[in-house]
Amino acid sequence: MLRSAWRSGRWALVVLLLPLVAAIHLACVLVVVWPFDRDELTATSAPLVILDLRGDQIAVLPAVGADRTNWTPLGELPAIAVSAVVESEDARFWDHGGVDGLGIARAVWLDLQGGRFGGSTLTMQLARMLATAGEARTLSAKLRESMLALRIERAVDKRTILEQWMNRAYFGNGAYGFAAAAQLYFGKPPGGLSDAEATLLAVLPRAPTGYDPYTKLDAALRRRDRVLALLVDRGVITEQRALEARTQVVAIGKHRARDEAPHFTRWVAAQLPPAVREAGGTLRTTLDLRLQKQLAGRVREQVAQLARRNLDQAGLVVLDARTTEVRVMIGSVAWDGPDGQINITTRRRHPGSALKPFVYAAAIEAGDHPASIAWDTRDTSDDYFAPSAGAEHGPVRYREALASSYNFAAVDVLQKVGVARVMSMLRTAGVAELDGAPSDYGLRLALGSAKVRLVDLTASYGFLVKDGFAGRPRGIAVAVSPDGTRWSPPRAPERRVVSPETAWLVMDMLADPEARRPGFGMELPFDLPFPIAAKTGTARGFADTWAIGATSEVLVGAWAGTFDGTSTHGLVAMDAAAPLVRDAMLAVGQSSRLTLPARPRTIEPIELCAGSGMLAGAACPRITDYVVRERAARIPRDTWYDDAGAIHYPDRAAGWLRRRALRGG
Repeated sequence: MLRSAWRSGRWALVVLLLPLVAAIHLACVLVVVWPFDRDELTATSAPLVILDLRGDQIAVLPAVGADRTNWTPLGELPAIAVSAVVESEDARFWDHGGVDGLGIARAVWLDLQGGRFGGSTLTMQLARMLATAGEARTLSAKLRESMLALRIERAVDKRTILEQWMNRAYFGNGAYGFAAAAQLYFGKPPGGLSDAEATLLAVLPRAPTGYDPYTKLDAALRRRDRVLALLVDRGVITEQRALEARTQVVAIGKHRARDEAPHFTRWVAAQLPPAVREAGGTLRTTLDLRLQKQLAGRVREQVAQLARRNLDQAGLVVLDARTTEVRVMIGSVAWDGPDGQINITTRRRHPGSALKPFVYAAAIEAGDHPASIAWDTRDTSDDYFAPSAGAEHGPVRYREALASSYNFAAVDVLQKVGVARVMSMLRTAGVAELDGAPSDYGLRLALGSAKVRLVDLTASYGFLVKDGFAGRPRGIAVAVSPDGTRWSPPRAPERRVVSPETAWLVMDMLADPEARRPGFGMELPFDLPFPIAAKTGTARGFADTWAIGATSEVLVGAWAGTFDGTSTHGLVAMDAAAPLVRDAMLAVGQSSRLTLPARPRTIEPIELCAGSGMLAGAACPRITDYVVRERAARIPRDTWYDDAGAIHYPDRAAGWLRRRALRGG
């Protein structure tokens, strides 16, 4: 019966095995006829030297992968580290031809069981470093690594393979190669390491995150001690030598090259194409290192002064207004401090009222003017609910409503122009992608319901001082590889956000110190020896405070608050973020004259009624404001004041008047 079953099933088995046999045969042929190019083992990466706009060195970033400028011959590496790698990773290294059949069988079994692949020889690991790094650990990837490992073994000797592995393996925290790891963790060359230090480094590539010496030193030491025991069992070292290595205290440190602007350097490096970053060389940037250092100290001082009110972080960007080149980028108080590697200038956070200039710009672009009336009343819209009533100012001119940042008024104006129109303007200005429909943001868009990045928002304020155009922030001038190849990022064209007339009118509103007084009082951070257009924003919960300032020469954006979103003790932006904008403006103003754009010829002064914003009649109190000349004739004559100069508000004011009377106003 068994013989009969075998006869009936053997042909089916042959059919199933034929493709496998054919694949193995093809692989063997390819290994023989497709020789490995030894040039592929030549390290091409080098460190990246980052320079500021004057050529001063900001930082040196390590090579990505094997560093050809810091290649260490096998004979100069600690023998105990090399032995530890071989015995723990690939005990049959000296005997197999690149692929360990038993290891492959185990890998297939683990794959069938849904587990993690194992069984990679050191040669296969080298093949992965060369060809399949970053790919998922699939069976097909394993087979390609095996094929390449066989080809490598036919092309070079075992010592070359070991040397390549030791110089290419990833040791965690950005360190590729044993020499880079020795410098990073111990500040020594490989030859200066003790047995304890050398064997600790040898175990890191197996799990660079799981054995991270900075965060999981105990786990790394336990693994190191098991490898030392393995070396004793296999007769590589004596028990006494292992005991001395286990009992020696290792002092892990961070011996990185100095980086004067770590948030900025990571930001620009991430924008480089992989081939440019890997090649290394020199990266010339737009940063002003002297100004960066000066303002970094001021950021630390501001946070220290407000720490008692639970403010623990701040960030600052300074951009050249004409080019939107980044001159300063400070992403946190201290890179090495708690959460210091977070770059708040590129994180999305709620900007509070800092989006209001776009709301009023949309209204003026549609035909309004700075003296148009916004209704700062609680009953402005049925679609907006304020959890706390807040102060009401009744009918108020745009100029005061924007500069003093009245919330109900901004909601009224947004409802008038439409959320979709403002969203489109924000996208054009590069503030945010704003995924979703207008209903996802609603009228709270005027108060910061969308999350934006400080560096983008600061660049977008450029429309105020550049005739309505806004550009994208940029930090790279040119990258020059060691062989002289040059690369520069494509320059994104500036985009028109509003007309030159609208841009100037909104800028003039934001630069009017008297229009800020009703909302913020006297002696404000924006009261400087020169005029600036400025706006603040405080998000709900007081965890995010923003301030943006603009002149024709410079754009400054500041954020202050808490990274984890916990509330500060009632800090508003005028107290937390605005002083940083002031200090940055003053610092820039020491070396250059800061100005605002001149009034366009198409804009003219006009006399209007103070209360209604309409053309002045005989008896109303008058103010002078500005209007686009061709629109002046469209402004209606005042209907609010009678011949005796008494004001009679329209019916819309009834609720506000009733509440004002109850308050005794």
